Amino acid sequence: MNKHKILVADDYDKEFFDELAKYGDVVKATNIGDDVELGDVTILVVRSKTRVNEKLVDRMRNLKCVISATHGFDHVDVDYLREKGIKFYNIPVQSYDVSQGVMAYILAQSTNLVEGNRSMKRKEWKKKELKGFRIKGKTLGIIGYGRIGREVAKMASALEMNVVAYDPYIKNNEFAVTLDELLKTSDFVTIHVPLTEETKGMIGKNEISKMKNGAYLINTARGGVVDEEALLDALREGKLGGAALDVYGHHPPFENEVSNRLIKDEKVIATPHSIGQTVEAIEEKGEGVIKVIKDYIRRNHTN
Repeated sequence: MNKHKILVADDYDKEFFDELAKYGDVVKATNIGDDVELGDVTILVVRSKTRVNEKLVDRMRNLKCVISATHGFDHVDVDYLREKGIKFYNIPVQSYDVSQGVMAYILAQSTNLVEGNRSMKRKEWKKKELKGFRIKGKTLGIIGYGRIGREVAKMASALEMNVVAYDPYIKNNEFAVTLDELLKTSDFVTIHVPLTEETKGMIGKNEISKMKNGAYLINTARGGVVDEEALLDALREGKLGGAALDVYGHHPPFENEVSNRLIKDEKVIATPHSIGQTVEAIEEKGEGVIKVIKDYIRRNHTN
């Protein structure tokens, strides 16, 4: 009999669950409510929507391992897991997919693609009004030069954009500039930093005021990095040409007044934290989760 009980708080295909069943008793609970029995769970698999905090961990008396199939892990209290002797692993496999989404935002904004689509559905022929611009020669500022930031730089360079990047923790950054220089010179600014005490609200009223008039802001990282009220004001005042958001201060954002106003603003392209969610990435996440569990069990001689 398998010794592990594996709780998966996310959606995967049947093949994933069939394979995972080789390593323990598998339970799927997309939302972990108070009605879910957790006392005998030994391995927990989550994504960013599940808050792995003290309250949840304390309900799992036998928890030995937590796996988050995400780049960021601000939703996981890593310090508490360490204190309890619980192993933690994250699986960052969506670098290409998020970067592809960032470029899609840039191309959509530069071609007026979204309004072109909307107007056609309203039976409005706005050929003369919808003038775009070339992105060749435009400057893309990348805040955060980790895996995703580097992939974005590669794609943007291939499209002949000028690239600058700010990340005080990356030494080998060939595009390195200060944050002020990036904000002042970029036509597009894209954010790729984790949400920490240091980065919370790092793009606020002061930072947005330094951006070029008519510039575009893209956030696919975490909603808390951007002051949403300051962003909304900048859009309404015409300081920024537009924004593209895949993340928000609240998930889902519809009940929050500021987030909801941002989503409804016609200058904003809004997506439901889905821009990097490709079929290929989901498959890779599943493969990564199974590999981590297989290796963990082998190392701990519990299979």
